[in-house]
Amino acid sequence: MSTSIREEFRLRKFGLGYCDPDTFVKTQCRLPACVYFLWRLFWFVWHVAWIIGSGINSRLNKARDPDEGPKWFIYLTNTTLLLTTLTCTVDFLIILYLTVRRTASVIDNPTSDLAPRPVKNDEIIFRGEMMLMDGLKEFTTPWYLKLSWFLYNVVGSTNILVTIMYWTVEFNGSTDVVVVVVHTINTVFIISNLLLTAMPWQILHFIYPVLYAALYFLFTYIYYAAGGTDFKGRPYIYSTVDWSKAYPTAVYVSLGVLVAVPIVHIVLFAVYTFRIFLFSKLNSATYSTQVTGASSSAHHQTRVDGARSSFHHETEMTSRSRSDQDEELMTSPIH
Repeated sequence: MSTSIREEFRLRKFGLGYCDPDTFVKTQCRLPACVYFLWRLFWFVWHVAWIIGSGINSRLNKARDPDEGPKWFIYLTNTTLLLTTLTCTVDFLIILYLTVRRTASVIDNPTSDLAPRPVKNDEIIFRGEMMLMDGLKEFTTPWYLKLSWFLYNVVGSTNILVTIMYWTVEFNGSTDVVVVVVHTINTVFIISNLLLTAMPWQILHFIYPVLYAALYFLFTYIYYAAGGTDFKGRPYIYSTVDWSKAYPTAVYVSLGVLVAVPIVHIVLFAVYTFRIFLFSKLNSATYSTQVTGASSSAHHQTRVDGARSSFHHETEMTSRSRSDQDEELMTSPIH
């Protein structure tokens, strides 16, 4: 375990290349491809529907004037929801593209499923993007998988912090369905997606949500300096990020960006580690059952083979005894 943790802190772990791109397009427990496709389709449709609902809700119920509708984009909740929707869109388009590509391959070669396969089915998805190095099978990671991984790293920690910040700081006792969904199901999506899919999670990728959060809070300062207001005309977007009180705001922002974001990212790494641990236990249990069954079958077969061998040996000995007796009778003198 310690070796694995040390491996997480190698410089190359900052990057978006991965040794096995297959993990980005399947579930951890190897559910059928159609299940993974439906999973991506569901979250794509879900986020598109709710981002539209959030925009309409803000314009009708929160903005003082319909012309203030564009202020929807100044809120961290909404920009994160937008990025999460983009993430789900990219993920769905990737699996749709790979599904169509694989289907086209089967149509072009309908007997391919009957032929021996030297590689796994999932590896065929990345045909043309494989490379062999030092005799070991390694893969370049396609750009679209890097994009998907980058986006998921950005929205993973941020969605959970948005949920925590809203329900502990911003919630004032009154809300509506859209707000509840946007500030709750976002976290459900992040955790469930991390548990179900085989997508990896690396500690050093905390730099991506940190940069996103830093850029957002820099925007809030520029927006304040330019005289921007929220939906209610107040000179700040969030009460805890009021730049007219520079000192406490700077402390809150620094703690949020440099402490809270990395901590949440590491918590998600723990969830990922639990997923790998759980899968390995289930997989080893399945393997143990298969081995036990195979051993029992082999033992039974050995006993049968032993009995057959003993029977053939006794038969052969009896046959030889009779042959020796016949030979003695034929060679004995006649008196």
